Amino acid sequence: MQLSRSPLSALVLCGLFSLSQMAHAGDKKVSIDTSPEGAQVELNGNITCTTPCSINVSSGYFGAKHFAYSSHVDDPLAIRLIKDGFVPKNVTLTTGPHVWNSFNGGASFEFYQLDTDHFNIRLDPVQAFVGQGSPSGGATASSAIVESESLPIEQIIHNSLPAIVLVKTSAGSGSGFFITDEGLIATNAHVVEGQQSATIVTASGKELPSSNIYVDQDRDLALIKVDAHNAPFLLLSPSIPVQGAEVIAIGTPGIHDADGVSLLPNSVTKGIVSGVRQFSDETVANVARRTGTWIQTDTTINHGNSGGPLINRAGYVVGVNTLGFAGAGTPGINFALSSTELAQVVHQRLGVTLGAKTDSTQHAESSVAGKISISSTPAGADIEIDGVFLGNTPSDLAVAEGKRVVKITKKGYQPYERTLQVQPGGSQRISAELDPVVAP
Repeated sequence: MQLSRSPLSALVLCGLFSLSQMAHAGDKKVSIDTSPEGAQVELNGNITCTTPCSINVSSGYFGAKHFAYSSHVDDPLAIRLIKDGFVPKNVTLTTGPHVWNSFNGGASFEFYQLDTDHFNIRLDPVQAFVGQGSPSGGATASSAIVESESLPIEQIIHNSLPAIVLVKTSAGSGSGFFITDEGLIATNAHVVEGQQSATIVTASGKELPSSNIYVDQDRDLALIKVDAHNAPFLLLSPSIPVQGAEVIAIGTPGIHDADGVSLLPNSVTKGIVSGVRQFSDETVANVARRTGTWIQTDTTINHGNSGGPLINRAGYVVGVNTLGFAGAGTPGINFALSSTELAQVVHQRLGVTLGAKTDSTQHAESSVAGKISISSTPAGADIEIDGVFLGNTPSDLAVAEGKRVVKITKKGYQPYERTLQVQPGGSQRISAELDPVVAP
């Protein structure tokens, strides 16, 4: 009897597998609404629709998982919402990973699922990040400060600590720092990855909750807005540090006691700038989250230091600390996103100008400068000189003499780059024809 039942059982089981797969075949529609309406929905890097609208997703995100061959999806589903006047928002729609195990433990898999087919998402206006007062607080007055002045390390630490914060989420913790007096905080994207909210712990121990989070995955950068006024904040260096310059990292390593309390808050390490690296999609050395200008340093940066500031001897932030390249296998190779990249993101996305004038423009005002007239087709592209954002095309810029790298970028177009030798009193013109990015 046992032998005669086995084939039948196998047939029945196979039939159940087939029915399960048929039930999950094809795509399903998920409705996306935003408040306010009219946001572009970006899925896998492509604009899919404008809210209110629906997107097609695999039916494997829905339904129970009963068998080893149940239809399932092992990747999360995330979208990006973009609307002028509002902070771009990354939203993970799925929950998980969930784990399915067979009764005998012989089979298992992880999967993500959708708990609903309708989402209504609130967008935060840019004003929620900028605040009601001056967006850059006292930073605009910093142009009178001579950045080349070297301060005692003890003084730098004493001045900086009130602006450094601990960033806590349900998944872990990292470091961050205020960049405006209206409560705008910089940290790493991976510190708040997949989180809709975070708790900020200030130097005084005060906890400030926030659900206003902007993430730039390409640069591993996140901005968090908390309800704070007259907050102590750090000034961003408008220039890229030179190789060999001394730098200081401040942050809270991820070492906790049994109750989850950080044991080593506001730890300080010191090192030098090992190099300045430019990474892009075409750079062989590039890895995920390493687009743009990066400061390589031998300054010790531990887990939990992520998102804290890298500070020069004048007390200015030159970078946002991350960790070394994954798999590098070599101690002393760590990276911080250049402060010029941070300033550019804040300017482009929030319309806020941070920090002092650039070294090149400061020098140009006190000496004989050259003039560069820059235009582009299409107009309205961003202009960077030596990695520092200076405005949009068309513009006439007074630039200090010397070798200068001019980069012109616009979303949806290939970047244009040119190196110029600026002569005192000279005049040069750049007319960039930007080529559209061709979808693969």
